[in-house]
This record gives sequence, structure tokens and C-alpha cells, in this order.
Amino acid sequence: MSSGTSPIGFDRRTLEQAASVERRQGPVLDSQGYWWPERREVVIQFLTRYIFWALGSLFFLTVDGYQPLVLSLVALLVVYGIYFVLNSLLFWMAMRNLDVTALRVGMLLDMFMVTISVIHDPYPVPPSALAYLMVIFGNGMRYGMRPFAESAVAATMGMVLCYGIRYRLGGFAVTPADLFYGLFWIMLVLYAFMLMGQVDKQHKLLDYRSKYDSLTGLLNRSGFIELAETRLGEATDHAPQTLLFADLNAFKSINDRFGHAAGDRVLLEIGRILKESTDSELVGRWGGDEFVVLLRHGESMVQTVMNRIEERTSLWARGNGLPVSLSLGVGHAPKDGTDLDTLLSVADIKLYQNKAEQ
Repeated sequence: MSSGTSPIGFDRRTLEQAASVERRQGPVLDSQGYWWPERREVVIQFLTRYIFWALGSLFFLTVDGYQPLVLSLVALLVVYGIYFVLNSLLFWMAMRNLDVTALRVGMLLDMFMVTISVIHDPYPVPPSALAYLMVIFGNGMRYGMRPFAESAVAATMGMVLCYGIRYRLGGFAVTPADLFYGLFWIMLVLYAFMLMGQVDKQHKLLDYRSKYDSLTGLLNRSGFIELAETRLGEATDHAPQTLLFADLNAFKSINDRFGHAAGDRVLLEIGRILKESTDSELVGRWGGDEFVVLLRHGESMVQTVMNRIEERTSLWARGNGLPVSLSLGVGHAPKDGTDLDTLLSVADIKLYQNKAEQ
């Protein structure tokens, strides 16, 4: 047996790498519905912001007919410089730890700069307003429906504000080109929103499939690892955690004698028994006929839970005429360890000791 693999085949390094890929490419960032972007996507977004800063600065330095409606040209360029500094700070923070607050601050900062730019754009139909679309799509395409909607609302408010200032202080008149531009802008955003809705549904479906077992509805191996590692890091002597490992005895013979439909029915029922008997939100199908549960109990309570599982399993087996039984093993945190690999190894050893005694 290799040093990196436990008796039940838990290759910690490989699974951690898989979980890392999932966090970047599939699962949502948090309960608010934000997606994890890939690192390169974050880099591209900030590079786009730097390009916006460079093009905007160059535009106002070279354009004819600049009108200081709110800010003088020097003051506007100072604001662009502040934007550059703040954008660099957010970039540094995002490379260390991306979170929802940083995403929203970045989006609002972008909206502010676009609004300031549109206000001071000297053209009757300001081409700088197209940058609103870049902010909306840049957030929505990377982070999901919620930031898409938030950025669309912020962009609409910014458009109303900047056009109101332009018409009142700049003397610009409403033209058919403005109306066409506004209508086109609204239609494009609505169309993109509908498309994003379909993408979001598929994204959530993929996220669910990456974390849950399709047969039992329990967490799959990857989903269990992601949640269990966080919980185990909180285990103390006063707040212990127990990993319960369960294995169906002679499951292959059930499939051979009664068919795979009966085997699937057994797996479904064992999953239900484990959830109801342990009252735990972290119940997973580890693979095949193996299940794992993370309990918020110490040693004194675990034996009661195990007895309940065995009794309910035996009762169901007798009632359905199927030779179903379980072997159970446990690992206690922090007594036996505080990482999932160690606890699985301890639980697996105790499970096979239990099998040998049956």
C-alpha cells in the first residue's frame, strides 16, 4: 500500500486537486449564487480594467471639445489615476482571496468610472456608454446571474444619472440616435439576460451533479470531502466530530440473486436510514456499497447511533426479504486525528475488525 493511499483507496492529494478544479470551474462561490471563476478569468477581467483606464485616459487627453460639466480635465485625469490605484489594490486582493465583497466593490468602481466618463464625453451620442455593457457582461459571464442582474441595475441607474446631467448641464438635446441607442442597449441586455438564465440553469445542474450521487441523492465523494474538511477543522475536545464509515455486507450477492434493481433499492434505503438515524447533514455515498457520515457527537453518543442504524437496517431487511446488513467503523476527531484521510483510515480498520467478528 502506498503512503498516500488509505486502506479504502482515499488518495488525498488527487482528491484535493479535483476539489480545487471544481471550485474554480463548477460550484457556486457561496449561498448567494456567485460562481467561482478560474484564476485566468480574474486576471483577464483586471487586464480589461487596465485597458479601459488606458483608453479612457487617452481619449480625454486627445479629444476635441472637452466640456467640464462636473470635473475639469485635470480633475478627471486625477480620478482616473485613483481608479488605477484602487483597481490595482483589488487585483492584489483578488489574487489572495476572492470574495463577494471584492466582486461588488470592483463592479461599483467600474460603474462609477463609466458614469463619470459618459458625463464628460463630448459627443452627442457618447461612445463611452458602451463600456456599461462591458461591465455587465464582464460580471455576469464570469460570476453568474446575480452579479449580472446587480450590474444591469447599477448600469441603468448610472445611465439615467449621466444622461440627466448631460442634458441639464451640457445642453445636449435628445435625438433619434439617442432613442435608438437606448432601445438597442435595453434589447441587448435583456437578450443577454435570457441567455444567461439558461447558462445559469445548466451551471447549477452541473454543480449539483458534481457534488451529489445521482442514485441516492446523498453527497458524492467529492462533495463530502469539500464539506467535511471544513467541519473537521473546527473539531475540539469540547466539540468533537465523529466520522462513521459504513459498508454493505455481501452486496454483490444481492445483485446476483435479486437483480440490480433490488441492489439500487437497497442503496436508496440504506442512504435514507443513515440520514434519518444520524440526523446529520453530511451523509455521503463514498462509492459502490460504501457510505460515510460526519456526526457532531463524541464517543459516548456514537454507539447509540450505530445501534439505531443496525436495528433499522435489520428491521427493513426482514420486512423486505433481503439479506441486508452493515459493517460500521468510526474515527473520532480530534482524538484520532483532525483530517479526513486519517479518520477514514482509522474508521476503515475498525470496520474490517467488525466484519471479521460477524
